[in-house]
Amino acid sequence: MNRNKSRGSLTIEALLMSPVLVLILLVIVFTGRFTDAAFRVGRAADVSARVASQANASSMISRGVVAARADLTNGHSPCAKVDVVVDRGQIGRIATVTSTVTCTLNRSGLGMLTLHQRVIRASSTEVIDYFSAR
Repeated sequence: MNRNKSRGSLTIEALLMSPVLVLILLVIVFTGRFTDAAFRVGRAADVSARVASQANASSMISRGVVAARADLTNGHSPCAKVDVVVDRGQIGRIATVTSTVTCTLNRSGLGMLTLHQRVIRASSTEVIDYFSAR
């Protein structure tokens, strides 16, 4: 009599592979969130610097901060914590404004990965437009 000795082996293989597949899925989700957050933070820094460069001198910094926060909070924000710094500066004789946005990535739903907090930072510099900032 030939008895099938491999009976139930597929169940055991699936049981052993399912944690690995779940871990791979979580890494893919984390990578997607990280890439999306990096894109959004870079865009928020660009928008903030552009808005600040077109504002008048008294409201330049506050408008830049508000613009960055508004751009990041449109839709679902990938950041748990956001810091925005807008500075005026000079390159030679040209007046500039630099916006730096720092985002601590939101890890909700990824608790199984036990990764340390990821911080994404982006900055953008624009020349101050004196003709529109009257």
